[in-house]
Amino acid sequence: MGAKALFIDVIYGSKLAFHSLGLVTQTTMKRRKAQSTFKKTLIQQGVPPEAAKELAEEFPNPVSELFSILKSNAFSQRK
Repeated sequence: MGAKALFIDVIYGSKLAFHSLGLVTQTTMKRRKAQSTFKKTLIQQGVPPEAAKELAEEFPNPVSELFSILKSNAFSQRK
């Protein structure tokens, strides 16, 4: 592999990492907003605040699920 190709790979890899970090941050913020809206909607529909809080805490977190999938695949032994 030539020096130019290696340099280009490093640049694109850095760009991908930077964009991925931005997407993770954006997903986390949107999840929090959706979770809050879900909780408020439940309360408006007559669900007790304590129950609404419990239900909102069970709101799925795609970022942690993605990291757990990546972690389990990255460290599993290949056959």
